[in-house]
Amino acid sequence: MSPFVAHALAQAPLPIDEERALARAKDRSPLARNELVCANLRNVVLHALRLGHRGGDLDEAVSAGIEGLIRAVDQFDPDRGTRLSTFAWKWIAHAMTPSRPVEVVPVASVPSCDTRLLADLPAELATVLGLRFGLLCEDGVGLTIDQVAQHVGISRWQVRDREARGLSHLRKGVARVVDRAPAREPIPRSSIGRAFDC
Repeated sequence: MSPFVAHALAQAPLPIDEERALARAKDRSPLARNELVCANLRNVVLHALRLGHRGGDLDEAVSAGIEGLIRAVDQFDPDRGTRLSTFAWKWIAHAMTPSRPVEVVPVASVPSCDTRLLADLPAELATVLGLRFGLLCEDGVGLTIDQVAQHVGISRWQVRDREARGLSHLRKGVARVVDRAPAREPIPRSSIGRAFDC
């Protein structure tokens, strides 16, 4: 067991009044937010142990669980009558639950119109769009923003940003479809005139 995990287990829970005071101040005070997170690290470790994580796997599960705890602290409303430990439990559990494995199919091996459009994008945008809309998944089912973020190793914000930029590129590409149409010889004026001769 790492010293960090041992230290987290040794933390005593906050008294309810102190927890509520910190929770009410967390949006204005980074120090209060940080104190709430630190005081609830014990719950993260206990949840990881309950799920059977041990050794290096325990450290990874705790690290993921801390991300869930931070999100829970940010969403926590002390006036709803729930303790932070109860509220955060589902956030921690969700963060520790691995997403389903994704079988990514290389763009070149899927000769469809959709993936040809992706081939015109920068790789970082094509990957995000392909995963979000299922074009690069064997089952054809698109992934959630969280799943893409975890799979690619970027933040949710970066997934949204790349998705928006990728869609913008595609819109511009589709709008220029007329420019890509094969050029034809213009109809000679004399032919047009003859067509209307009576």
